[in-house]
Amino acid sequence: MPRTAATRTNRAKATTAAKKPATAAPPPRRELPLPEGVRLVHVGPHKTGTTAVQNALWNARSSLREQGVHHAGRSRNPSNAVRAVAEQPSPYSVDKPPSMRNWHDLVREIERARASRVVVSSEFFAWADEDQIRRIVDDLDLERIHVVVTLRPLLRVMPSMWQQNIQQGTVAPFEDWLRQVLADPKRAFWRLERHDHLIDRWVAVVGVERVTGVVVDDRDHGAVMRAFEGLLGLTPDTLRAERDLMNRSLTLAEAEAVRAFNVAFKAEDLPRDLHARTMRFGAAQLMKRRVPPPGERPVTVPAWAYPDVARIQGEIVAGIRASGVAIMGDLALLEDAPAPPTHEPEPLPGIPPDVVGSMGLGLLSTTGAIRQAAVSKGPFKFAEPAEVTRVPTYQLFGALAGRAWRGSVGRISLPRRRENED
Repeated sequence: MPRTAATRTNRAKATTAAKKPATAAPPPRRELPLPEGVRLVHVGPHKTGTTAVQNALWNARSSLREQGVHHAGRSRNPSNAVRAVAEQPSPYSVDKPPSMRNWHDLVREIERARASRVVVSSEFFAWADEDQIRRIVDDLDLERIHVVVTLRPLLRVMPSMWQQNIQQGTVAPFEDWLRQVLADPKRAFWRLERHDHLIDRWVAVVGVERVTGVVVDDRDHGAVMRAFEGLLGLTPDTLRAERDLMNRSLTLAEAEAVRAFNVAFKAEDLPRDLHARTMRFGAAQLMKRRVPPPGERPVTVPAWAYPDVARIQGEIVAGIRASGVAIMGDLALLEDAPAPPTHEPEPLPGIPPDVVGSMGLGLLSTTGAIRQAAVSKGPFKFAEPAEVTRVPTYQLFGALAGRAWRGSVGRISLPRRRENED
């Protein structure tokens, strides 16, 4: 789809407006609800409350149907369909995206929906480049599509993204990863979390009037739900923000436990799909059932990074204002950062034994041994996956437990090098 003269004019205005102070004029407000017939596409990006929105939509789908809204997809997040059209690899493969059949099935479901409005939410839409966005828009019909981008401060997003990367196999400590991200504007992290650039990519294809930004207020978890209710014409309290223990943030100790596992896993050159089964969608999720004690340190941005993060956040807010998209919520919240810590925290002394125990049980659960034992009520008898024959789970767990007791996790390191993934 070629860029229109209006799009070029909007970009020219954006370039001029970007030079103005971020507080020069408030962004336009969105008229609510969106018109009937709309197909609302929530593109994320990652770590901006996407899971909370998806859970709320999924849990309320019967009420949505009664109110004339169809929630598209066979699950909370139709990730396989969106990964396919955005050409993002499946977590269970190295470089191969899911089959495009997944996307075609989702499009057919949306086309057949008889509801007044349709909503589909997946943070993997944020990976799409302009050509892929055109494919998405062509398939979903430009005249009916409306794009929503959720917006969250970098100070919140950065620790969350590192934790996600850790669960995907990254071995870099947080501060090393943070230095790499801040030093490289072409890193994949910025493709997702430069929210101004993400908005620009979608505006270039669908037009400014078809994009809305929703500011996530971490002090009011219901605000984003009310925004989606307004957009979809839902009655108040249809969407509810629920505490999701399985989606909570890892503490620093928990993240370091996973990183220690990644170091051992990487050293053995084991396959990525095995890591996805055992850690990313296995132990890392199951260990979140643990309730951290008060005072267990979260992952936070260190004081030395605040100036760079604040500068980039200011550029993002200025770019969003310059784009001309309607905003729900207060953009100033993105720049409303707490004061940086006055001193750096003490190094993590070691991984608490209960963290190791929790992750160990999670790893054991991924083998199926716990389920088999529960059924047979007999001794543990199971075969380990062929891929880990050389490094059995009990050895990886034992090595990790030893590191925890010795308090040596802070010394885990590998030669610094650029990671393949953010």
